[in-house]
Amino acid sequence: MIKIFRKIRQNLLIENKTSKYFKYAIGEIVLVVIGILIALQINTWNEQQKNIKKRIDYQRSLMNDINKDIASIDNLLIYIEESIAQHNNFTKRLSQPNASYDTLVKIAKYEFLGYFNNIDAFHTATFQTLLSTGDIGLFNEKTRTQLIDLNNQQQITLVVTKEAIDQYLDAVISYKYLTSIPMSTIKSGNLYDSFWNNVDKNELVKDFYFVALKHHNINRTSKTAYTNLRKDLINTLNNLKEKE
Repeated sequence: MIKIFRKIRQNLLIENKTSKYFKYAIGEIVLVVIGILIALQINTWNEQQKNIKKRIDYQRSLMNDINKDIASIDNLLIYIEESIAQHNNFTKRLSQPNASYDTLVKIAKYEFLGYFNNIDAFHTATFQTLLSTGDIGLFNEKTRTQLIDLNNQQQITLVVTKEAIDQYLDAVISYKYLTSIPMSTIKSGNLYDSFWNNVDKNELVKDFYFVALKHHNINRTSKTAYTNLRKDLINTLNNLKEKE
């Protein structure tokens, strides 16, 4: 093609057709510019398609992460509801007019296990990759803001629940009666019964009330925090689904 253009120019010069030569040269320049613009447009289109594919891959990865977090929260909320129900049961029984010290001993000795469940971390690997690579710019402003707000809420949830757990663990340190946990050396037998027979009644009442209250506080705090976070996860998930 270049040889053909060159030959045409040479023929025009040889034939001394200067005006036609300049017109032809201008036309050739225009064609070259158009060719460059088309090439740039094609390249831009290709880049846009790559970015669209990359964004879709990120969307699906984010949705997968969010679904995992929702599943974890759903399982945890079931446990929390059971634990709250158990605490309410303790409260109801100990508040009955006929409740006695033996009622408290039965609960503290056999029923109050002191367990708690929690989420240590959320699935944020995809979001962190978006931030570190700058690819979060592939999403529109609304989605970017929603993803950042969600991540902030996840971190706040971890902090809030950890504070409640730390307060409970501080209470457990001074609580002598949590003998049902796996680490307990003595769980039955004469020594076990002897320990409970010699418990200071006033001390047990006071200590059980305090540790049970802190244990219940984990459940109340966690239920509120995880329920609110779950709503944010659902909203973000629905937003991402709309953009698929």
